Amino acid sequence: MAWYEWPFILSNVFSQLAVGAFIVLGFVILSGKLCFGQLDRLHKTMQALWLLFAVALLLREGSMMLSSSEAAYQFSHEAFMTAGFFVSALLYWFAEKALFASDTVRKGLLMAVIALGVLYLANGLLVRSEQWLVASHFLATTLCGGALLAHSMLIRAQHKVEELNGWLPKVGAVIAVICLVTGLPQMVDLIYMAEQHNEAAPFVAQVISLGLLIAAVGVWFMPTLTKSKPVFNVMSFAMVMMFFSSYFAGVGY
Repeated sequence: MAWYEWPFILSNVFSQLAVGAFIVLGFVILSGKLCFGQLDRLHKTMQALWLLFAVALLLREGSMMLSSSEAAYQFSHEAFMTAGFFVSALLYWFAEKALFASDTVRKGLLMAVIALGVLYLANGLLVRSEQWLVASHFLATTLCGGALLAHSMLIRAQHKVEELNGWLPKVGAVIAVICLVTGLPQMVDLIYMAEQHNEAAPFVAQVISLGLLIAAVGVWFMPTLTKSKPVFNVMSFAMVMMFFSSYFAGVGY
């Protein structure tokens, strides 16, 4: 892997996590289970998403400018969708903070942003459809990692909806299992590459990635198993493992 691709990988990881987290938070907001105070605190935590988006776009543009290879441009359409999602989500956020227009209009804007997120997800799967291991990692980062980040933000916002603490880890675990089942068969190709071409780095990176994914979901699921209340520090630890899982997945492509 060329040195200029490292920021490109980080850009993808940040974008996917932020999009996935916003989609999950959007559905939580639309459910109407958060009171005004909880919504206000949640909107404050969304500044972390804007930071992720901004850093992702800066890293992507920087890596593209420094690269002389066409490979850095292969996801330009995805970058365009990321930027569009970022702008739309930010407009929704400003509308909510300023209480601009009616509640119905703001909910309509939120649903439109979620729809853009779903399109981003569909496009990401389409461009990765030839390699299911890559596609499964994309799903794991966007949906599983995004749900974990969203749950962490809800805990940071001190939400009071206890059922979220139960079903969010379960949804994340189901997504992780699906990604493992669909992606593991292609690990055989990496084993063949390691044996025949003496290229063990991609295989090692993918093994580390899958191991960290399992560990992150395990830590995330622990409060559910112990019937305890999840705390932000534990969620942050799981989030760090999820981030490195996604990063090593990108290194192993």
